Amino acid sequence: MAIKLSELAQQTGCRLQGNDCLIENVADLDSAVEGQLAFVYSPKYLDRMAASKASAIITKEEWVQDSAHAFLISDNPRLAFVKATRLLNPPEKHASGISPSAVIADGVKVPASAYIGPNVVIETGVELGENAQIGAGSVIAANVRIGDNTVLYPNVTIGHDTQIGKNCILFSGVVIGADGFGYERDGDHYLKIPQLGNVRIGNDVEIGANSTVDRGALHDTVIAEGVKIDNLVQVGHNVQIGRHTVISAQTGVAGSTKLGEYCLIGGAVAIRDNIEITDNVVLTGRTLVMSPIREAGVYSSGILSDRNTSWRKNTMRFRQLDDIARRLARLEKALAEKNPADKKD
Repeated sequence: MAIKLSELAQQTGCRLQGNDCLIENVADLDSAVEGQLAFVYSPKYLDRMAASKASAIITKEEWVQDSAHAFLISDNPRLAFVKATRLLNPPEKHASGISPSAVIADGVKVPASAYIGPNVVIETGVELGENAQIGAGSVIAANVRIGDNTVLYPNVTIGHDTQIGKNCILFSGVVIGADGFGYERDGDHYLKIPQLGNVRIGNDVEIGANSTVDRGALHDTVIAEGVKIDNLVQVGHNVQIGRHTVISAQTGVAGSTKLGEYCLIGGAVAIRDNIEITDNVVLTGRTLVMSPIREAGVYSSGILSDRNTSWRKNTMRFRQLDDIARRLARLEKALAEKNPADKKD
């Protein structure tokens, strides 16, 4: 959809500098053509600005270098560009209605504004909000509550008694409310622990494809408002994730762990069970968290890639660290006994 540049300026909080024009979509600075909007968020791209064929460019005021373009001036060009992109590319939604092949339990009220796709199964006691979109092949078990404007892509499974807030997006393959992984050994076999809790998901939560959120054992698993979860993430039973925390792909959060607010969790991070991570923590990719984190900051672990010959040598040295440390301690002690005057107070 095309929008006037002046209207984009108003809706993104930018200031228009130059002539108004009609913007049809956004594009990269180098590939943009007339009718498109680009952006510059770093001074390293300034030398490419003048040659761009974009009709307008979002950038900072101090980076404006020519008068050939119209500009949207912003202190945060990346954020303004995202807002403009969303305005020019509103999400597509199905028209309201219920597919003839959907199976809906007696007594379930489907709002006239909702969409129910082919082969959807909705069990008894489910409550759907206005404008809910339930994609083809999705299964919603008994007594689930789904808020207004929430979208389930095809083949999403929601376990019984789950609560999902407003304006959420769950992509294909997501499973919410499967049993948590809980067993107790009984002689020569394992006895399954009943998982009696639920899953509660707040407003404006997004969960990527093939991610899973397990129900609690006794307490609920809680995903607070604004949380964004990437593809292939596992959230264990009784986990609590604070507001606006972001979790990247292939991360696993073990049971009964609590993540704070505004945390940034990198890809393939592993977080053990029954610990607490405070607010505003950044965990870089492949970090292994085995103990609580009580102070905000950036945390890392893991070994960086290296040539295999060097990596093998370093791995062997790592295995010898404890022995080397003990030998060093004995050597320091022997030297101190030999030269007592060198001892520090």
